[in-house]
Amino acid sequence: MAGIAGSLVVGSVVLGIFGENAAPRDAYASVEKASTTGIYPDSADGGRSLIGRKELSSAYQPQPDDGKPVVPERDLNNANLYPEITSDDLPYSEDKPVVIDADIDGVDDEENITTITKQVPSEPTDETFKLAKGQTLIDMLTDRGVGQDAANALVAAINPIFPVNMIKPGTAIELTLDRQIDFYGREVTFPVELSFDPGPKETLTVNADEDGRFEAAIEGAKAGTKSQYAQINHFHAHAEVGSSLYGTAKDNRIPDYIIAEFTRIFSYDVDFQRQVKASDTFDVFYGNPLTGSSSRRKVLHYAQLNLDGKTRTFYRYTTSDGQTDYYDEKGRSAQKSLLKTPVSGAKLTSGFGMRLHPLLGYSKMHAGVDFGVPQGTPIRAAGSGVVEVAGRHGSFGIAVEIKHNNRYETLYAHMSRLAAGITQGAKINQGQIIGYVGSTGRSTGPHLHYEVHVDGRPVNPTRITAAGGKQLAGKELMKFNQTKQRVVAIMLQAPSALQVAQAKQ
Repeated sequence: MAGIAGSLVVGSVVLGIFGENAAPRDAYASVEKASTTGIYPDSADGGRSLIGRKELSSAYQPQPDDGKPVVPERDLNNANLYPEITSDDLPYSEDKPVVIDADIDGVDDEENITTITKQVPSEPTDETFKLAKGQTLIDMLTDRGVGQDAANALVAAINPIFPVNMIKPGTAIELTLDRQIDFYGREVTFPVELSFDPGPKETLTVNADEDGRFEAAIEGAKAGTKSQYAQINHFHAHAEVGSSLYGTAKDNRIPDYIIAEFTRIFSYDVDFQRQVKASDTFDVFYGNPLTGSSSRRKVLHYAQLNLDGKTRTFYRYTTSDGQTDYYDEKGRSAQKSLLKTPVSGAKLTSGFGMRLHPLLGYSKMHAGVDFGVPQGTPIRAAGSGVVEVAGRHGSFGIAVEIKHNNRYETLYAHMSRLAAGITQGAKINQGQIIGYVGSTGRSTGPHLHYEVHVDGRPVNPTRITAAGGKQLAGKELMKFNQTKQRVVAIMLQAPSALQVAQAKQ
């Protein structure tokens, strides 16, 4: 009986607190004044009260006694309004401690139980692949699901020790991939280790630390030690001309003698002072010779110049008779009978034709063109031939005159001095240095006065279309095409000198 009474007390309190939302059945609406009148007439004390010895409110109307428990009806006029209940009415007030015993049973119905199983992360996987021709290490990583940022960071860790551009096609690369959770909670593929052999006696390994940073090292070597096979033999540079071709080339760490050779190749057809614009582009590929044993002196293998949307390209090639020259895509020699300009980096300061002479003060025929260049700049022979004049030559000061064939002659005036071996009757080759810029004779400052005579008459040097050189054919042309393909293949893998310099910092 005590247990039943306790259950009813707790139940009535719960219903009083939570109201109609607590359970979908009737409940007592309120408790007001104490009374000795009971609910159950058959009780020993005249009736058992559900809430101690309290009488019900006037809202309650007794029902006929039919032997069943009497359940009062709720007054629904104010369904959600309940009168205040004081602490004295509560069974667990401070002076009425209550102990409630209850048993907690497990759920018998297994169908109502949802089981959540945490998936075990997949194990790291190892893979070995070979770098294909024309593919980069970054491409191979991203093809395997590695994110672009992670691939870039891994390659950046390798470059200071061994430039990835030097990894040869066919190199076996061992890669360990792991599934990890990124910053955004996504599962991603992450390269935790990569290794390959730069050479027969080295293994380069890249590991990711716990923070996802990559560290590359040669196994068995001190930290930061470069690979002994990281000696770069070839370099490739591509850039806009900008303020000057020479200045931009120097900014890209291209050696002076490579710049000079590049200028010489195009000087047959290009006036670098007047034709080349800042938006034009150039490509240079240079390095160790493709044949022979020399590795101390680089040579220019490939030269390309894009002028106003028109592209000219030349390749270095040595013919079967041992003659080395530069040829275009179709095997035509870059060499012409005459160079367009006999000095590098020249600025045209005076053109061909009638002009007001700066010293004499009257108009006079100017039979050549003047190039403003610094004192001491080397002057090259515009074509092969025989020296007819070498030394003092009237108002021309120190000058050289060369007869190239029965039709062409060239004159170079106002030199500071002659080059060694330049004497009357000497045979010279096109491009050979014959003297140095000066201001001797009738001159206002250092410059080169240059004349071209055709059939004994002076012509404008800037408007000459010189005859072309030789054309490769037959087996020689086939060999040239093979060399061309080899040059392009090496060039695609070569870094620029600027990139190498930055990687060493």
